[in-house]
Amino acid sequence: MPDPLNFRDLPTTFSDLIAPARTALVMWDFQKGLAGKASNLAQLRTNALALLAAAEAAGVMVAWSEHNFPPLDQMSGPWLRWMMRRQGVTRPQDLRPMFQAGSEDVAWLDGFEPAPHHLVLKKQQPSLFFNTPFDHHLRVKNIRTIVLCGFATDIGVEFTARHGNALGYHALIVEDACGAYAQANHERSIAFLRDWADVASTAQVRAEWAGAASTGRAS
Repeated sequence: MPDPLNFRDLPTTFSDLIAPARTALVMWDFQKGLAGKASNLAQLRTNALALLAAAEAAGVMVAWSEHNFPPLDQMSGPWLRWMMRRQGVTRPQDLRPMFQAGSEDVAWLDGFEPAPHHLVLKKQQPSLFFNTPFDHHLRVKNIRTIVLCGFATDIGVEFTARHGNALGYHALIVEDACGAYAQANHERSIAFLRDWADVASTAQVRAEWAGAASTGRAS
C-alpha cells in the first residue's frame, strides 16, 4: 500500500542519511582569504582533504563554492556596512575592495583544487542556494542530503544548511572539517545547528562512505 506521507523516503539511519548516491559534499569557501583565515586551519585542512578523498572513492557528488564580491558600487547596503565594521571605517568612501575576482584572496587554498568533474559555483552571498543553480543540480541528480565542510561555520556553512533545510534538503555539518575566524564562533554555531540539523565527525562520515564503497552501496 502506498505511503501517502512518503515516510519511506525519510532517512532514519546515518547510513541512509548520507547514502552516496543521494548525497552531495559541499566544499565551502576553500580560498586563501577565507578558509586560509580559519583559527583551526591545520585541522580544517587535514580533515577536509580526507573527507574529499572519501567522497571521491564513494562516488559522492562534490560541489565547491567560490566567493567573489562585486565592485563596491554594485554591493548591497548590508554588505557595505559589514565591510565597514570589518575594516574599521565610518564612511563607505574609505572602504577597500575585498574578495575581488583575480585577487589572491579568492585563489584556492594550497592543496585545494576542484577536479574537472566537480561542480564549482560562484556566489556573492553566504548561501550556495542564493542566485546559483545549485538547487537545480541537486534535483536533477535526486540528491536529498548536503554534507557541509569549510569556512566559516557561523556564516556560510550555517546559512547554507538553514537555506537548504527550507528547500527540503537534509543538512549534515562535519564539525571537525569546519572552521571560523574564532573557535568560539565555530562552537556557538555548532551548538545551534545540533538542535535541528545533523552534526558528525570526519571519521564517522569517512567510515560510512568507505563501507558503502566496499559493499557496492555507493551506486
